[in-house]
Amino acid sequence: METTKTLTLLLFFLFKSISGDEDCTPAFCSPTGPQVRFPFLLRDRQPARCGFAGFDLSCNKKNQTLIKLPSGRSFIVRSISYATQVISVDPDFCSPEGIADIKLTGTPFDFSVMDSYTFYNCSSQLSGFTFQTPPMLPFPCLGSVNHSVFALRTAWTSFGDIPASCEEMTTISVPTRRFGDIRDELTLMWFTPFCGPCELDGRTCGLKSDGETVCVGSSSDGIPRSAKYGLSVGIGVPALVCLIGLVCYAFSKARNYNHSHRQNVELFSIAITPQPPSTTGLDGPTIDSYPKTILGESCRLPKDDDGTCPICLSDYEPKESVRTIPECNHYFHADCIDEWLRLNATCPVCRKSPESSSVVTPCSSISSNSSHTNTEE
Repeated sequence: METTKTLTLLLFFLFKSISGDEDCTPAFCSPTGPQVRFPFLLRDRQPARCGFAGFDLSCNKKNQTLIKLPSGRSFIVRSISYATQVISVDPDFCSPEGIADIKLTGTPFDFSVMDSYTFYNCSSQLSGFTFQTPPMLPFPCLGSVNHSVFALRTAWTSFGDIPASCEEMTTISVPTRRFGDIRDELTLMWFTPFCGPCELDGRTCGLKSDGETVCVGSSSDGIPRSAKYGLSVGIGVPALVCLIGLVCYAFSKARNYNHSHRQNVELFSIAITPQPPSTTGLDGPTIDSYPKTILGESCRLPKDDDGTCPICLSDYEPKESVRTIPECNHYFHADCIDEWLRLNATCPVCRKSPESSSVVTPCSSISSNSSHTNTEE
């Protein structure tokens, strides 16, 4: 929910930044509120020259768009249709002053369709309703546990029987759309300035310096300003979402690579000690000159901690051949150290470089009197 709200505000300010450089650009009280432009004027947010007399709107503390009528009563604006020149407002019959006439005298909306409704206070049991009862609109917000409030179009009172448990409260006159529901919205219409043709042609209305209205924009040679806003938001928002997605994807890939690389380095450093620059290994005769021993059943070597080959990390087994480097007296599997010495001329444990002059007669048999052979019974 918090993410959705943040994104909505981001889109709202993005739209404002796109349109903020032009004069008399549309204004909003909130990202979800109706668009306010000529002939309407949003006070404190648009210059006075951007609106027409009598079409002032304002924002309340809840960022709702308000219209104030000469009677002093304000209504929340739900929508504005500039093509049909109709503004829809919240009836707000549930307020303390809700059930009252809405007078449009002295406003630009004098030509709105006015309709009369009669309100009734009925018993909570509602036992008087029959098939002959005309359709009455319930207003739960005006009722209580002991009574209910209904409204009926005054013209329909003669076409049915009002329940005996209902008493007439008052009759009011309100502007409404034909066959509309006064619980949902009231509609105000205006004819001056007459901007419908401009809107239908893809253009907007504006005021000339002499106070005369004129169509702004071109339907054939250019793109209407409303279309520009739509294109700007339609292109800018997906581009912004794609950019955020690419950044998140790149960050995730980089993090995974760093983690994998760090693990590989750690494993490598544990398994293999860093080696000095590679050198030419020893030749075959030199390697064969190093003492070679066949282990006995106990696999015991001169050093108690030499029970594992440092190269393959496997324990020595009976009858296996081991070779030692005489310079440092370290033991290895014969096959392991032979392969190592062909590529490296140093001991894999201590890194000492055996001297080629130290040639020892090979020992390949089991003998207890050989100084270079370790055998055990």
